[in-house]
Amino acid sequence: MTSVDKGQVIQWLAGGDETSTNLVDIPWKVRDLDKFLVLESDKVPFSLFLSFEEKTVKIFFRTGIETAVLENQPRLAIYRTLLLLNRQIDLVKFMLDGMNEEVVSRVDLELEGLTKAELNEGLNTLLSSIYLMIRALKLEEQFQAEVTQRMVMMVQDMINQGKSRDDIENYLVAKVGLNKEDAEILLNKLIGQTESKNQSGMYA
Repeated sequence: MTSVDKGQVIQWLAGGDETSTNLVDIPWKVRDLDKFLVLESDKVPFSLFLSFEEKTVKIFFRTGIETAVLENQPRLAIYRTLLLLNRQIDLVKFMLDGMNEEVVSRVDLELEGLTKAELNEGLNTLLSSIYLMIRALKLEEQFQAEVTQRMVMMVQDMINQGKSRDDIENYLVAKVGLNKEDAEILLNKLIGQTESKNQSGMYA
């Protein structure tokens, strides 16, 4: 099985399509800073970082929340939230990084046999985990609208691929970490929007 290198990952990310709802295929500005890549896109409201080790690529998001400067009570509340999120989602790790103990979420992918589709799933899972983390840490005003829109695009892409409602709901619960009620609310909203558009097109 062939191991993917940084050059291949850059190639996958560099050929963006403005019309794509597939996260790996949207237009990314990729900056190679030697030790890691910085990914920026008009369609994502924050930067993502990729660091490469011998056998893995680590994709991570920095919140800018530095817990070392917080008082004990809010700091302990954040620690508790991160522990609960780590239990809720298997693929994503929530952690503290650096001297200032910044809150970070990270996905680790094996480079051996890595495919573009698996990289896309890793990006989707990370972005979805950020959605959960933003809600849990009550950062809605800063990020919620943009991240929710990204979730909408991910689910819409699955609908376009012909996935059934049950398939999408199972993915949101098992992979993304949404509870069943939140997954149903999201799907009711999206499928309702899709049906309304189709009906307006039929009777226009």
